[in-house]
Amino acid sequence: MIIEGRIVNRDAIHDAQIAIDDGYITAIRKQGLNGERKIEARECLIFPGFIDLHAHLREDSSHKWDYKEDFKSGTAAALHGGITTVIDMPNTPLPGISTDRLIKKKELARKEGLIDILFYGGVSESNINTIAKMQKEVVAYKIYLAETTGGLYIRDDVLPKAIAAVEATAKPLVIHCEDQRVIEKMHESLKVNLMDHSELRPEEAELSAVKNVLAAASSDTKIKIKIDIAHVSTYRTLDLIGNNFHCEVTPHHLFFTKKDVQANAFLKVNPPLRSEENRLRLLDAFKSGKIDFLVTDHAPHTKAEKAGGLSDTPAGVPNLDTYGNFVAWLIVHCGVSPMLIARACAYNPAMFLGLQDRGSIEVGKRANLSILDLNKRVKIRSERLYTKCKWSPFEGYEFPGAMRHVIYNGSVVMEDDESPI
Repeated sequence: MIIEGRIVNRDAIHDAQIAIDDGYITAIRKQGLNGERKIEARECLIFPGFIDLHAHLREDSSHKWDYKEDFKSGTAAALHGGITTVIDMPNTPLPGISTDRLIKKKELARKEGLIDILFYGGVSESNINTIAKMQKEVVAYKIYLAETTGGLYIRDDVLPKAIAAVEATAKPLVIHCEDQRVIEKMHESLKVNLMDHSELRPEEAELSAVKNVLAAASSDTKIKIKIDIAHVSTYRTLDLIGNNFHCEVTPHHLFFTKKDVQANAFLKVNPPLRSEENRLRLLDAFKSGKIDFLVTDHAPHTKAEKAGGLSDTPAGVPNLDTYGNFVAWLIVHCGVSPMLIARACAYNPAMFLGLQDRGSIEVGKRANLSILDLNKRVKIRSERLYTKCKWSPFEGYEFPGAMRHVIYNGSVVMEDDESPI
C-alpha cells in the first residue's frame, strides 16, 4: 500500500509518500513509490496512529458491565475516532489487581478487540507487595487517591510505599489526583446543596492530592519513576507540578464548563468541570505544550443511568468516537499546531509507555496512521456512534473535520468515517 499526503510528525510537516508492507512502514519518499493500492490523502493530515492513554472499556471476565461497553464496541468507537492503541483502566467490577484477572482480560481483548488494547495494573493497599508479579501483563500502573470501583483507593500515608513499589517494576504510573478527605469534608458541609458537583469535588481536592504526590515521590530521593497526573481539571495543577511529572487533559475539560453540567447532568465527570476562565487557561496551556497528553477518559454509562438527578448520576462521559473530531476542532478553531497534536496524541504517549514501535511516522515503525480530513464538517449524532452507550457529550455540536482513513498494522480499518463493526 502507498499513502500519499501531508505527513505530520512531532517536529515536522511535509508532503510525501509512505510505503507499507507486512504491517510496517518500509519507505518514505517525495515521489516514485508504487504499490498494489494507493490512497491519496493530499487534502488531509496524516498523523501517527493516535494513542489513548486513558480509557474505561468496562469489560472483564465477570461481564457485569458489558452492557455499558465491551472490547469490541469500545475499539470500534476508538477506530471511529482515529485511535489505534488504547490503554484500559483497571477499575472494573473485577479490578485488574492480579495476574490472573489481567490474563483473562487480555484473552478477551485478543478475541474481541479491533486494535491494540493494553492494560494498567491497579494498585490497592491489598496488593502493594505483589504488584511486581503482574508487570509482564501491564504497560503501566494506576493509583487512585479517591474512592473508585474495586477498592483501589490508596490513603496518603500508604502513598510513598505504593509509589516505591511501582518504581521497583520500572513501569510508568498514572495517578488519579483527588484528595478523598477533602471530598468527604465537602459532602459533610454541603449536605443540603448537591446541585454543584464542582463544589462537592473542588479544585482544592485535586491540588491537595497533587501536593501529596509531590511529597511522596520526593520522600525517597532514589525514586526515579515516570508519573502522569490524570485528567487535570484546574490550571493551577500545572503550576504545582512544573517539570516534575507528566500530565494529561480531556476533551470535556477543554470544551465544557460547570455551567454546562448544571444544565445537563450527563456532563457529570470526576474530576468535575470548572469555570470558563479555567477552561480557557487549560486550553492555552495545551496550546503552549505544557500538557503532555490528550486523553479521552472514555467512561460510558447508559442513557438510563445518566438520566437521574445530578446527585445520583454516575460520573463519566464517552469520548472515543469523537476524538478525531475534537482534534480537528483544536486545529481549526483553537489554532493548535498539527505537530503538537502529533506529540500529545501519538509520540508522547508512546514514549511514556516505552512503545518504541509506534508514535511517529518513520521507516521501521508499525504502519498505524490516523488520516484526518479538515474539510469534512460533521455534526455529532447518536446514530453515528459505535460506543455501546450510544450517546456523546458533543451530540448536536458541529466539528470542522473527521477521520478519512485509519490504518492499523498496515490495513485500512476505517474509511470515510465508518468503522468495520
